[in-house]
Amino acid sequence: MPFKQLTTPLQALHHPLFEAQKLQVWMKREEQNNALIQGNKLYKLELNLTEHLKSDKKILLTFGGAYSNHLAATAAACHLLKTPVIGIVRAAELANNPAKWSHTLNHCKQNGMQLMFVSRADYRLKEHPNFIEHLLEKDGAQLSQAQYHALQHAWQQKQITILPEGGSNDLAVRGFAPLTAELQQQCPDWSDLFCAVGTGATLAGLVANSEYRAERTLYGVAVLQQSEHLWPQINDWILRNQTSKTTNNWQLLNQYHHGGYAKKSEQLQHFIKKTWQEINTEKAIPIEPIYTAKAFYAFWQKLMAGDFRAGAKIILLHSGGLQGLGPDAAPCNPALESIETGSVAP
Repeated sequence: MPFKQLTTPLQALHHPLFEAQKLQVWMKREEQNNALIQGNKLYKLELNLTEHLKSDKKILLTFGGAYSNHLAATAAACHLLKTPVIGIVRAAELANNPAKWSHTLNHCKQNGMQLMFVSRADYRLKEHPNFIEHLLEKDGAQLSQAQYHALQHAWQQKQITILPEGGSNDLAVRGFAPLTAELQQQCPDWSDLFCAVGTGATLAGLVANSEYRAERTLYGVAVLQQSEHLWPQINDWILRNQTSKTTNNWQLLNQYHHGGYAKKSEQLQHFIKKTWQEINTEKAIPIEPIYTAKAFYAFWQKLMAGDFRAGAKIILLHSGGLQGLGPDAAPCNPALESIETGSVAP
């Protein structure tokens, strides 16, 4: 069940500062790996959906916000696999107001995902063992009678696969093995890698599956405020799933969130509109302000601080997320002011 449609390029980036500091910098273009199941979501979903299809489970159930990359990718994948999926959305106010649905939710609906809308208070109960029972009792009226009984029966028969928010679990972490193998083939002696961090599973997957090199460091750039709580979970994922006896150096950078999740500072906007255009001279690499721009901004700040040794080979991971810009967004020059930032999910 391979979702990846092609080996994505490792594209060289150029800027006078790179040459001045004797650095080689590349962009790993994972936004190109699949038109609908894009970027890091492809790797997080592949093993999870493989296990779901091998099991006797009848329904996949997962979680996200109104602009969730994860919900969009999961809906597309389940549509391709013809497997039923329910998306629990933290936006109770949208339950009876489809006119206000985001492009993401409309995309999910078109791909056959059954959407159920819950309050933010109820959403926080999603890891409770009786969450589905509570969901049926409180929000079951959103379902048709047939849908209600199908979900109730699947719950009673333990035939529901619950996929965490963001698709982040051990299977997701292991799913990054093909990507790290591809990077190793394209640039065996890469020294530094930057990726965005929402839940931390992408960073964990890259660290756990990368070949060990003493001089190698992976940087995860947290897009959330107060992201320190992610460190223990990321570390646990790495320790449980690492493929080398020795773990590569890694850091969780939590100072580049620019105000928090889906927030953007003047500095970030300047980076996208000016600095990024100096690097992206052919205007061929689209980025978005929620994930990728923050990761690349962190790289730029470390570059300006002179933190890289001469001869470093640095990879910036483009993890996708472009669906969050909306269907009509200019692909290479995102209109930051048009991005709705209230309830985007990792």
